[in-house]
Amino acid sequence: MKTGLAALQCGQVMRSEGEGVIARSRSHDRHLKCIIGVMKPLLTILLIAVSVQAQSLADAARKERERQANLKPAITIKQAETITSAGAPSAETAKPKEPEKVKPAPAADPVEAWNAKVEQLRAKIRDLQDQETALQLQQTQLQNQVYAPVVDPAVKDQAQAELNNTLQQLAKVREDMDGSKKDLDAMQAEGPPKK
Repeated sequence: MKTGLAALQCGQVMRSEGEGVIARSRSHDRHLKCIIGVMKPLLTILLIAVSVQAQSLADAARKERERQANLKPAITIKQAETITSAGAPSAETAKPKEPEKVKPAPAADPVEAWNAKVEQLRAKIRDLQDQETALQLQQTQLQNQVYAPVVDPAVKDQAQAELNNTLQQLAKVREDMDGSKKDLDAMQAEGPPKK
């Protein structure tokens, strides 16, 4: 049998694999055209929707930045001092002022205090989780240095010392996180104080 040449067999032409020709039926070609025809409008709609969404998200972020920039502080403290034409303080400002009577602050709402304490505990737990993740990554890196196939003994000893230190820090962070979680669970089990 000859390779690379066409040979007639029962009225058909056979080509070898070396020519790199892919044969498809006519129905297959029509099927591809049919699918592509349906997909073009769908892809167009999808691209338009994505660009519109991106624009609205950018607009929303811009508006939020403008809103935050225009916010005024809730408390403004002003100290007025009148100055005479000679540049010296007037007689009213020259004498010491009596301290103003400070109004007692309204009693703090116990529910708000409880919510603030719960939020502080949650923030502390998130920070401790971040520290735990960082220490775990550092532990993995140091273990790779200690157990490397070819390593200098001095480098290995230094990495081992750092690994022990990292493991101690990790244990302390986990202990703090467990304590914070128990405190949070206890507070949530009790619930906010009654008014």
